[in-house]
Amino acid sequence: MNAFSFLTPRLDDALQRLTFKVASYLATGLGLGGVDHYADTAKHDGNWWCLHAVGDTVITSISYKPNTSSGSLAGATVLGGDRIYGQIISITLASGRVEMYRASVL
Repeated sequence: MNAFSFLTPRLDDALQRLTFKVASYLATGLGLGGVDHYADTAKHDGNWWCLHAVGDTVITSISYKPNTSSGSLAGATVLGGDRIYGQIISITLASGRVEMYRASVL
């Protein structure tokens, strides 16, 4: 089965595909795609939908998928407990600790 077939609904299995997509988005929203924890200053690449600051965190750089966001958070401080949403593909911290929620469907 190719990826294009997921974009074209068919009468015989449209309900099963819709149920699968709803379950996938729900799993992503609940963090069931997995969580990565970072507390160092190295650059980390991945496919995440949410950054959750565990403690006060200073961001050196953050990159999003092309054409999904604009602006930059370089040098920004994210307070503990705050979240940043978006299609994040890389993160570098100056200090602090974050949880990055993996995206299962983006």
